[in-house]
Amino acid sequence: MVDVFVSYARSSSAQARAAAERLRDSGYTVWIDDDLPAHRSFSTVIEENLTAASAVLVLWSEDARASRWVPAEADMAYNADKLVQMSLDGALPPLPFNRVHCEVATGWHGERDAPAWRKIDASIAELVKGKQHRELAPAPTRHATRPLRERMLAVLPFDNLSSDEELTFFCDGVSEEIQRSVADGSDLKVVARSSSFQFRGADKDTAKVAAALGVSHLLDGSVRRGGSRVRISAELVDCTTRSAIWGDRFDGDLEDVFELQDSIAQAVAKALKVALAPKPKERSMPPDLYEEFIRARGWMAEGDAMFDDSATRAVPLLEKVIAGAPDFAPAWELLATARAWELRTGLYEGEYSIGRDSVIHAAHTALELDPRRGGAYASLAKLEPWGSYESREKLLSKALQVSPRDPAILTDMSDFYWSVGRFRDGLALAEQACELNPLMPSAQLHVSQMRLYTGDYEGGIEMNRRIRRRWPDNPGILLSLVNSSSFLDFWDAYDEAVPFIENFSGWQVKDMRAAKAYADAKRSMDPDLIEKRVARYVKLLDDTGTMPLNLILSIAALGKLEFALDLAERANYDYVFDRDGARPSIYYPGTILARWSEPLRSPRITRLCRRLGLADYWVNTDQWPDCVEWVPYDFKEGIRETLAAPA
Repeated sequence: MVDVFVSYARSSSAQARAAAERLRDSGYTVWIDDDLPAHRSFSTVIEENLTAASAVLVLWSEDARASRWVPAEADMAYNADKLVQMSLDGALPPLPFNRVHCEVATGWHGERDAPAWRKIDASIAELVKGKQHRELAPAPTRHATRPLRERMLAVLPFDNLSSDEELTFFCDGVSEEIQRSVADGSDLKVVARSSSFQFRGADKDTAKVAAALGVSHLLDGSVRRGGSRVRISAELVDCTTRSAIWGDRFDGDLEDVFELQDSIAQAVAKALKVALAPKPKERSMPPDLYEEFIRARGWMAEGDAMFDDSATRAVPLLEKVIAGAPDFAPAWELLATARAWELRTGLYEGEYSIGRDSVIHAAHTALELDPRRGGAYASLAKLEPWGSYESREKLLSKALQVSPRDPAILTDMSDFYWSVGRFRDGLALAEQACELNPLMPSAQLHVSQMRLYTGDYEGGIEMNRRIRRRWPDNPGILLSLVNSSSFLDFWDAYDEAVPFIENFSGWQVKDMRAAKAYADAKRSMDPDLIEKRVARYVKLLDDTGTMPLNLILSIAALGKLEFALDLAERANYDYVFDRDGARPSIYYPGTILARWSEPLRSPRITRLCRRLGLADYWVNTDQWPDCVEWVPYDFKEGIRETLAAPA
């Protein structure tokens, strides 16, 4: 698969290679005829790659106009609605391509900041994003993706015009409250804070933001605060025309900030001709408490609850807020979320049962005050044992029902579908979450992983490679690429990734070196290396009494299927039903249900599925995993027979 095909005349080869490099710098896969294999027909390879590309960049010149190949390639792109054009010497495209806009970039030699190139980059981003959505869209009965031109809003962080730089967090809070009001109260899709708030100051160029986020409209503004007075100015911009379609200024006291934010949200909804559902009127609260709340929410939004202490830092502030404003539902919801993350990640230092009770109390209070608090349902789902599939699904379904466009909730439900083998459903939700949070590395990584689980190996690996180049300092992305490329025998991608392991340190590099050691054994199938790896895994079972499911898969892939299943039957998995048990750390049920799973090819796997509680879930809900369509035996019947047999 390729994102961009570059067409050019031979006399422009240096500029074409520069364009290819700029595109690769932006994270795209590029095909240029330097990549032509010696053993394939030129015309065949050209047609294959041009057809597969999401966008075709044609570099026009006088020589290109006279070329045999460039107009033919442009014609294929034109008919497929994926033509992007740039003139290198002022020569304009011939008929009929002159009906499509062409950027004139006379003398361009690869300058990434050239105005013409920025426009080219924005056009390509739009086409590639649209192609990804079309390719990843599931069957019509499943979750649909948005058409390329569907309206979508990004709310940018409002500028701080106050003399106190410390008030930036307050401006962010005002922006986020407006963003949440529009997202929760209408059918309009709104980009998540963690993506839209990456654009500040000079980075707020409309074309740049629209291309990066895939949005049709931007809301930007400023906040000026002096003493107890606050002035909020806001402007709504149509990204296509780059013109403002609404703008206004709002003045009031700090205690009126809720009404000011609601007024802006209502005005935005009216300008976009969407209905904004009424929400429970928040009681006025002391400005200092509101500041504590938005500071805590900012920490939670900007941090990574899985890897830092953002949730732990937020808890004391939220407890202060609910003590002073006990009817403020958003604070109760956020407190439930923070406490649940502390428990899930092992950061909670008190007795587990006390922490769990505090989550339940906070979540139920939030829902009593406002039944539309989806984060409260999601927090309750995080408390459920991993083997309580039906309970988790019910809670997450309620969360999605009231917050259908919350990226965190979409991801939680996608993870759930992954854990029970419903990979296509998981991919659909992962894609929706990524659409709403496109600049979050974990969101893109999750899509790439789910593509692998649905059987799109090439697409998943290439997406993983692309996002690794975009976020080279992210250890999770690199580890995923090392693991998946070696396990699925994409050794070119593995060889590209593995040298970067040494750029990391601590537990990160330890995990990556372990992945490399496994890859060395699998690639060589050297008996000594295999025995060394297997011995380490068996020792883990002997020491802990259990074995991560991904290691069972790994042992089977080393040619030891029956031995791997023997180890699985020795391992204890009772902890997945323990209310106080491990949350995700060593339990990865989805991996044994993947297309590449050797254990899944043996009917013995049904016994493990019973012990993990999966068999009961599938039978009770009649929601079966995707593997029923391709395993070499009647999977449903095997599960039913296993359940009927004595334990």
